[in-house]
Amino acid sequence: MTRLRILILLLLLPTFGFGQTVKCNFTLNTAKMQNVAGNEIYAALKNTVTDFINTNTWIDRSMQPFEAFECNIILTLTEQTSEYEFRGTLQVQAQRPVYNSMYNSVTLNAIDNDVQFRFSPNESFTFSLMSHHPDNLAPLLAYWIYIVIGLDCDTFAPLGGTEIFRTAQRIVNNAQIDSKPGWAANTGSVSKNRYWLAENLLSKPYEPARKALYTYHRLGMDVMNENFAEGKKNILAALQAWQEFYKSKPDNTMYFLSLIFDAKADELTNIFMESDIKEKNDVYTLLSQINVVNEPKYKRLKQ
Repeated sequence: MTRLRILILLLLLPTFGFGQTVKCNFTLNTAKMQNVAGNEIYAALKNTVTDFINTNTWIDRSMQPFEAFECNIILTLTEQTSEYEFRGTLQVQAQRPVYNSMYNSVTLNAIDNDVQFRFSPNESFTFSLMSHHPDNLAPLLAYWIYIVIGLDCDTFAPLGGTEIFRTAQRIVNNAQIDSKPGWAANTGSVSKNRYWLAENLLSKPYEPARKALYTYHRLGMDVMNENFAEGKKNILAALQAWQEFYKSKPDNTMYFLSLIFDAKADELTNIFMESDIKEKNDVYTLLSQINVVNEPKYKRLKQ
């Protein structure tokens, strides 16, 4: 790291005077790569990304250490196309604490399959909200950090993450000059890419699905320790809102809805395991209809 310079240019957001806003456990998976041992580029990459995420102040807000947004990010390298060019996948998992408990509720479990970037230990690691850096990794990481923060904010206030999502969309807009996949509407994973997630999160038809995140977490999970029945009732109300959203079919892939249930499938199953037979079957029917991919997990509810 002696020659590595990290240049973080957040021109619209302050970077000093506030505490740590993100607490991220970053993992670099090089299992598919050759000649990893003794290769300093991997150590430099891990240290640079960890510092970038955890030392940057992402939002203009004074925070205590225990208030930091928590996430896990796994960068899996699958191919080295040149000395400093890489391809891979990025898994982003986030969680938020549940009030008056030791439990953390998962808010995001996403996999970005469109990861291509350049990294050299001898060059600046640069990010700016004013322009796109062609090395691509810093903007990609920043995009997902803002998605994590925006979703967390949505769970504490209805549509509370809107301004944060606009920042994520700005990163997408800056990246339209880049040919790397995932940034443009019809590249990479096409309808399930970074472009469409940001686009959908800020579209009017998606507001009911986002508002249900508040109902689920703030009115549901956060009250369950004091009033389990009331909390579960509000979680069911969120599920019914997502069901109506699914029926309205604002797009063909329902990418955002699938991300919600990839984060919530296990939690939902555990919550409604305490229900009576009728409620279990009703919840199973609802979930298996709107989230077929995770239906095997919901089978525990079927009576």
